[in-house]
Amino acid sequence: MNARHFFSDWYYLAIRNIKQIWRPWLALVPSLLMPLFFFWVGSQAFSAVALLPNFPAESYLLFIAPLAIFMSIFFGAGNAGIELVVDISSGYFNKLVIMPINKLAIIFGKLTEVAVQATMQGLIVFIFIFIFTDVRPETGFLGIMAMFVMLVLFAMAWSNLSMILALRTKNPRLVQSLFIIGFPFLYITTGQMPREFMPETFATLVSYNPVTYIIEGVRALMLSGWGDPAILRGFAVAIALFIVLVSITLYSFRKILK
Repeated sequence: MNARHFFSDWYYLAIRNIKQIWRPWLALVPSLLMPLFFFWVGSQAFSAVALLPNFPAESYLLFIAPLAIFMSIFFGAGNAGIELVVDISSGYFNKLVIMPINKLAIIFGKLTEVAVQATMQGLIVFIFIFIFTDVRPETGFLGIMAMFVMLVLFAMAWSNLSMILALRTKNPRLVQSLFIIGFPFLYITTGQMPREFMPETFATLVSYNPVTYIIEGVRALMLSGWGDPAILRGFAVAIALFIVLVSITLYSFRKILK
């Protein structure tokens, strides 16, 4: 009975949250245009880098394409926390808490919204790149599916950072500032340059950034093939982040209910 109630509550809360993705739909435009903008600028400005010896891709455009797809889901992953803190500020969250519903469904409803938005935005950017460039995944259709599983897992995991901040501070401005704080994680990676081309100190920083392994996993699925160990590392990091951050979110949620 409890399990049935959980899935029923999860379903209706997820539908409510998913509808907020395109309300208003103009809010989606920046998170779609910015990855494509950086993809075009990067592929033009640094195209000569691909001429360097031992560069791991035939062109810089191929090398940077995974970053564009990753950015499309990265920019939308923080919306769950912003929407949660708005619900808290408006009093809607308190109404949910006192209602006879499974409380865990509130958090998992938000995670479902993140998964849907990440898939939608990632597919739009991927289709655009597929149509207008010669980027073709080496792992085929199954590789595309694996790539989106990895990206969606990461998006759901990353969204927990904003939800944790929302639950602990209940401050909209602090939650919105997380985007600026998290932005360096996007660039201290191998998204724009192979690790072997980096200065030693920067390469060390890159190796400690979990985002690096997600981008490298996506790149391996697109450029290398199933034998690349970066794929397994990418999935391992995405799953580990998901377990750790969701656990912290659930702990913060239980604490706020006391």
